[in-house]
Amino acid sequence: MDLTPIEKATTSKTFCIYPWIHQYVGPGGEVKPCCIYEPDGPGLGNIKKAPLKEVWNNNLTKQMRLDMLNGVEIPGCSMCNVRVGVTRVHRDDTNDVWFEKNKDTVSQTLDDGTLPEHKLKYIDARFNNLCNLKCRTCSPHFSTGWHEDYEKMRKPDSVDLYPKTLLIPGNTDSQLLDEIMPHLSEVERIYFAGGEPLMQKEHYAVLEELIRIKHTGTTEKPLILQYSTNFTSLTLGKHNVLDYWNKFARVLVNASLDGSHERAEYWRKGTNWEKIVQNRIDLKKACPRVIFNIGFTLSWVNAFNLLDLHKEWVEKYYININSMTVNILDHPGMYSLKYIPNWKKKKIEEAFLKHIEWIDGVKRYSEGPKLQAKERFMNAIKFMYDVDSDDNSDVFLSKGFLSTTTELDKLRNENFWDVFPEHADMKEFIYGSNSL
Repeated sequence: MDLTPIEKATTSKTFCIYPWIHQYVGPGGEVKPCCIYEPDGPGLGNIKKAPLKEVWNNNLTKQMRLDMLNGVEIPGCSMCNVRVGVTRVHRDDTNDVWFEKNKDTVSQTLDDGTLPEHKLKYIDARFNNLCNLKCRTCSPHFSTGWHEDYEKMRKPDSVDLYPKTLLIPGNTDSQLLDEIMPHLSEVERIYFAGGEPLMQKEHYAVLEELIRIKHTGTTEKPLILQYSTNFTSLTLGKHNVLDYWNKFARVLVNASLDGSHERAEYWRKGTNWEKIVQNRIDLKKACPRVIFNIGFTLSWVNAFNLLDLHKEWVEKYYININSMTVNILDHPGMYSLKYIPNWKKKKIEEAFLKHIEWIDGVKRYSEGPKLQAKERFMNAIKFMYDVDSDDNSDVFLSKGFLSTTTELDKLRNENFWDVFPEHADMKEFIYGSNSL
């Protein structure tokens, strides 16, 4: 007897609910099942060539659904695949949240992978790549701020990967907005990212439409607004986002803060740390119901500073002890915890374990939130040791850290080793003992 789609989904190790409820649209128009699918690839389609409704049941999307139901490992899902057995996998979290309440949708899957109704329960639409920062781990694809440095660094005879500064996903400025508007009345979660979403006029157009149709979130008809924002500014022209957030039942703000103080200003160029702190104070006062979280992209560069930021903001009551998500960086490899020498990994591990002891000692939190926080740091340690890089500098240097850092420091009149003195041992490792 053939298994039903639900029976297949519950037994498949590669099943992910996203292709049944969600479409991600990147700033270049690329359509994917989620934002971490095939990071540098074209995805399942592009709205410049076919609208979202057509991509929903094109051959690539239909085959993806069938493969996920049948336990076939999908290469484009590598960000999840490589974490299986190492850390918590993103698709597991996704299925925990969405699968039970969307079983009816999965059951409607036809034999060829078609899903008859195009209904987005979860929307992630990147209206453009407009951004005021040029973070070291980013690129011109997701930040207009990066383009000037990219042009200066690009060799004249090389292929220009980013010929345009501002990317828009559609053939017109309004195409993506026009395509998602019909889904707003039934959507349950909208993820705003960028670029920088609080700089996008389309973001405010979506909020205003949700308010107009009175879909701001209730028990019977839930809605979550979720943000990944650099948190540098809460206003755009006449718009103050705090005025909007107070009109919605549930808003989750994930501030992308990959460091603090001068380290934040170096790593996420364009950051004003004093302004970040003031924005947190203003948000806490104006919108006490908004759930605030730090999304920290962890590399070896900012590993020690992660601990400083977490402790400082918990002690100042800016965040709860479990309100920091540790997003472990895979790419670019030159910043990944995986490829640094083992002796450096050991130092980071010791610092993390000491921090976990500090978490244990914070008396105002119960064991549940503290356990959540500790697991995130333990997962990072586990991930770090997933690759045995021994103590050979060739593995690390082949990732390009030295050349890229030197070139960017020169362009930006900065010095990595001055800002991150905790990595003096890495300087000696790279240059030799005479470097100190």
